[in-house]
Parts: sequence; structure tokens; C-alpha cells
Amino acid sequence: MATFVQALPLMAVNVLVDLVDDGVSWSAPADALGFLLVDALLSLAWAAYRTRSLARWARGLGLPVTEDILRGDQAYTLTGVPFTRVRAELCVSDRVFALTGADDGNPVRFRWRLRRARRSAQASVTFDETLGAARVEVRMVEEPADLALFQGTAFITLCQIVRALEPADAPGGKSR
Repeated sequence: MATFVQALPLMAVNVLVDLVDDGVSWSAPADALGFLLVDALLSLAWAAYRTRSLARWARGLGLPVTEDILRGDQAYTLTGVPFTRVRAELCVSDRVFALTGADDGNPVRFRWRLRRARRSAQASVTFDETLGAARVEVRMVEEPADLALFQGTAFITLCQIVRALEPADAPGGKSR
């Protein structure tokens, strides 16, 4: 639905151009309905593809796939990982830069490089000693969160970070 709503301004421009070109006629509402149907079908196809893709990223990590995965900020609590291991993994990762608090700080703040792109996300890992859990928070700052093409990028980044930090003996854990 969000993808459909974001395409409505473009559809309105197309209808307005059609009205200016042809004037007020019976074909204008028919063309508008055609634009609406095409937009609805393309939005549905894009939403299905994006949802399937994001669910594939979360596979095996235990991250819930809900409508909240499209937001520009994400958070997840990772249990069973000692904070010293989290710090060590972040220090050796080639995707991490601008790392602060890696020596003894809590939280550890860093920037995470997305895939092969030049874009990055701000992230932090805070360790709660009473629960023995690390809370990973990701926030997108470099791209427009309302642009339909980039929605879900923060969730993909969260999946990458959790996959890098998860224990090797966990289901779906990395093998060394």
C-alpha cells in the first residue's frame, strides 16, 4: 500500500498532462483509470518482490518480518554473544568504519558499509550486563527513507550485522 501511495503523485502528473494535451473529454477519466490500474499492478508486484527479498535476508536469524521492516531505523536484541566477541568482530569487519568505543566503551558506535555501495548506516551495539544481551540499533541517514526503492535498507543492514555477530554454533551461524 505504501508503494502504491508513493506513486500517486506521478500518476496525478500523468493525468494532468493528459488533461492539458487532450482537454476535458471522456477519454481523460478512462486514461486516469488505466494509469491507476497499471500503478496498482506494478505496486503489487514491487511489494511482493521486496517482501520476499527481505524475508530471504532474515532467514535463519530469528528476525521478525513485519511491516516495520520498511522503517529507516531498526533494532534487535542479540542474546548469547559475549560483548568482548562483539567488539572483536566489529574491529575486524571490513564493512565497519568510524568505530568508537571499541576498547572499553558501552555502547560501541560505528558506520556500516552497505553491500558494495558507497552508502552507509549508523549503528550501535549496547550491552546489558544484567540480561547478557547485546542490543543492535541501525539508523539510515544518507538516503531518503520515503523513497520506495530504498525502503528496507536498514533491515538488510541489521541482518548483515546480526549475521556477522551471531555465534558460530547458533542455527544458521557462520562457520570458520
